[in-house]
Amino acid sequence: MRLIKLSVALLSLSLFIACGDDEEEARINVEVPDQFSVDIPSSISSNTGSLNGRTTGDDDGIIEGNEIYESLRYFIHLGEESAEVVELTLQIGAVLGANNITSFTFEGDDDGRTKRIDLTDEVTRGGVSYEFEMTMVDTENEDMALQVLWNTNPVSGVAILKPYNLDRTDQEVVESAILRIDYTEDHATYEAAMTVSISGVEAIDNGDIDNMKMFVGRNGDIVDVMGNSNHPNISIIDPDFEGGRNYAFVARGDESTDLGVANLWLPPSDVTTNDFTAGDEYSVYAVLEAEIEAVADGFLTEQEIADILAEAYSPAYFNDQGFITSGEDNKPMSFSDTFVDLSGMVPFVPNDVKNLTIDFIQ
Repeated sequence: MRLIKLSVALLSLSLFIACGDDEEEARINVEVPDQFSVDIPSSISSNTGSLNGRTTGDDDGIIEGNEIYESLRYFIHLGEESAEVVELTLQIGAVLGANNITSFTFEGDDDGRTKRIDLTDEVTRGGVSYEFEMTMVDTENEDMALQVLWNTNPVSGVAILKPYNLDRTDQEVVESAILRIDYTEDHATYEAAMTVSISGVEAIDNGDIDNMKMFVGRNGDIVDVMGNSNHPNISIIDPDFEGGRNYAFVARGDESTDLGVANLWLPPSDVTTNDFTAGDEYSVYAVLEAEIEAVADGFLTEQEIADILAEAYSPAYFNDQGFITSGEDNKPMSFSDTFVDLSGMVPFVPNDVKNLTIDFIQ
């Protein structure tokens, strides 16, 4: 997904509206939230990895912690970046309100198709009442490209974006791909929280994501993250493994110290429970151990495999540069027991994320 391109397109649209002629005088007093996503500390969110995430080790025979965990930080970053892109849509609403516009029609710069933006107030969608709604459609057949619903006191709402209907010339965007962010500042546990959902992305190469769901909650400088990314054709070590896997994770980051901690599991995509523990059969260590045994076919001893996986224990510890070390017995002095206690956090059910679908709210 070319999220940077979407960001530029949405910002350009905001400027275009601001500089254009009013189409309709405003009938509503629009109030747009300043924030509609939760920033994630760089210790657990990084764009330096990749979908496959394998990095070059130092030839010491150990699967490096960065090889194991850099993908996780990248997947978290992908969810964060998706939320930020969808959040940009609120800037369109702000520009509409500032320029006394409730309906605006324009031609897409990239695909040349006519789009229409409508801004309304006092709507009910999915049984929930909202103060404001903004939509964007491709006018040829009224296909929805964007829907944002929000309340302002307290701030809460939903934003949904379908990139294909925003620009149909982008060859990297498939018709089924869709993003959703649910945001609230009225959460029972957190000062601000969001759930990022992605579905319908085309997965071609090893490690590609098709679906993702991630919850993020912030209290002060501390951010908790719980989620899953689904990889339908992933091959980690054993080339004969089929059926896909989830990266199922819980993590915590501290914005003030640039420290982070995470537990990661690699369950098959069709697993129907999220009741995981650090040492269970789906832990990083257990999965990699089983896959090494499958390909080694008795060639490696138990101790040799343990040596290879010396950095695959849980939890894993990070700073803003990435992986530090892993394992309960290796906790760095700078990490408090309270900070690394992730026992109250759980990812989503892998099978639910595998079958995740998103649609606009009626």
